[in-house]
Amino acid sequence: SRRPALDHSALGLVECRSLALGALVADGMLKTAGVHLLLAAPVSPGKLLVAIQGGVAEVEAALEKGLALCEDQLEDALFLPRVHPAVGQALLAPLPETGVEAMGVVETATVAASLRAADASLKSARVELLSIRLGAGIGGKAVYHLAGEIADVEAAVQAGVSAVRIPELLLCSVVLARPHPDYARYM
Repeated sequence: SRRPALDHSALGLVECRSLALGALVADGMLKTAGVHLLLAAPVSPGKLLVAIQGGVAEVEAALEKGLALCEDQLEDALFLPRVHPAVGQALLAPLPETGVEAMGVVETATVAASLRAADASLKSARVELLSIRLGAGIGGKAVYHLAGEIADVEAAVQAGVSAVRIPELLLCSVVLARPHPDYARYM
């Protein structure tokens, strides 16, 4: 099946601590409103991530349903109206490698915190989102990489850090001036 075009204005995400309950959450969210499923993936330690995209009212309604179904198994959740288009694109496919003057890296304890931070970063400065890794294989944490001019990357990383609402969810942030070209292969 064809992936949906990402011209929608909102993104919603639920991180459920139960894989089985997470399946119910995903199904309920999709049946509640006309939203598109971007991601439904298990991550360590046994959580299910469910990310949707669509119109603001539709995502808000679907997210409300997902939160009700998740009950006390909710790890974190996110509602991003007017989300930057690159955030949804990053959930679907990696962006091509590019040489960069500076790279910013922001690591968070939850996927929702990382998506919120990445959205703020992209809206704050002229940077490119190189990659975003969500939970799988990294203990349920999330990390994203930005590229651009040094001043823009510094401003974007600071905006991302400021967007993490719970300080304990921000694990680390760094700015790499003139990163080694081989590093792009690692990402």
